[in-house]
Amino acid sequence: MNDTKAKYHHLVPQTYMSAWANQSGTLNIEFLSNPGKIVPRNKEKIAGIRDYHSIKAGMPFCTKSDTDILFSGLSDYNVEINGVLVSDTMDMNKHFFDFDNWIVTRKDGTLVSKKSLKRELEKIKIKDIEVNWCVKYENHWGTFVNEIEKKILNAQAEYISSFNKDYLMKFFVALDWRGFQSNKQFEVLLELFTKDLLQQIDIPPKERELPCLETAADEIRHELLLRFYRLFLEDKGVIYKHAEAELKHTGFHFLIADGPTYFDTSDSPSFVFKRSDGTYKGVMPITPQVLLTQEKCTDKSDVYCISHITDKAVQKYNTIIKENATEFIIHA
Repeated sequence: MNDTKAKYHHLVPQTYMSAWANQSGTLNIEFLSNPGKIVPRNKEKIAGIRDYHSIKAGMPFCTKSDTDILFSGLSDYNVEINGVLVSDTMDMNKHFFDFDNWIVTRKDGTLVSKKSLKRELEKIKIKDIEVNWCVKYENHWGTFVNEIEKKILNAQAEYISSFNKDYLMKFFVALDWRGFQSNKQFEVLLELFTKDLLQQIDIPPKERELPCLETAADEIRHELLLRFYRLFLEDKGVIYKHAEAELKHTGFHFLIADGPTYFDTSDSPSFVFKRSDGTYKGVMPITPQVLLTQEKCTDKSDVYCISHITDKAVQKYNTIIKENATEFIIHA
């Protein structure tokens, strides 16, 4: 799908941040680089990177259907790469880094201006990751949060029957991978793989896929995540398997803040942290009043647990949320 819309791709979904926004969409943001100062930011213009989830020419995990779209502008030309006429778009994609040395001619043999041609090729972006994420997950979040608030906040018992658990788990896990800092196990493994060499290779600004991808390690991380996201939206791959495993082995506990302190969130809204006893707990604020935690399976794993917690406990969770943020906190 080659969608020309939605160029600013939110790593933290707008619909998720809406619970912390006022009626005009303004959030109260505290940047970690300027602690203690709260500034207003519109949810449309924060927590995203332009074209972050777009598939472009030259990316190594492109499929044949991708490359046929990305190089469709060459269908009427002869393309010569390293002295060989090439018509396979997968070959073109593999050698796109060397595009300046290609010879491109019209059918009558006249040369084509590669500078303008390259600009046209680079305008083509495949945005199925962003589009499918919206269709399968993000567009349903607002309705789901309304249902959570209605059932959880009005519950008269410590447990209620679980509902839409499959969707909730996949959204929870997807945000753990999608935030400014991705899944911690992935980040640790990537650090081990790239630290000795790839982190030292700087990419010249004009050659970067995105301005934020400054090193070879950044570029590899980005392309791995795009591959993982795309597979997840096809119900396969590491993120999807992660979510399926969590469905079998964990349950959800909703914590309610009755005030005066409410839950913050951040640019890494879903994460796993290590508790003082050495065990791990998943956390995701749902709204300023409701926070979701992930617990080990029990005999009550077919229900949602509900607890009203003290103001001191809410403050403790906000400290944990801040410690796991990358660039900023969103205050209630």
